[in-house]
Amino acid sequence: MTEVQSPWPQGTECVAKYSFKGTSEQDLPFNKGDVLTIIVVTKDPNWYHAKNAAGQEGTIPANYVQKREGVKSGGKLSLMP
Repeated sequence: MTEVQSPWPQGTECVAKYSFKGTSEQDLPFNKGDVLTIIVVTKDPNWYHAKNAAGQEGTIPANYVQKREGVKSGGKLSLMP
C-alpha cells in the first residue's frame, strides 16, 4: 500500500531527501539537501513543478522531497536546513 500525500500548496518550501538526476527535459535535477519551492501543483499527485535556489524550474518527484519544517533552537524558530 502506497501512501498518498495531500498536495502541498504553491509556495511550499521542501527539502530533498534524495538526489534526483531527472529522466526528461522537463525534470529539475537536484541533490539531497537542496531546498526547492513548489510553483505549481500538477494533476499527477506524484509530481510537483518546482524551482531551485538558482531559479531553475522543472518537475520533481513528490516522494523525493519532504516539507521544510521550522525547528526551535535556543528558543528561536529557525528554518531547516
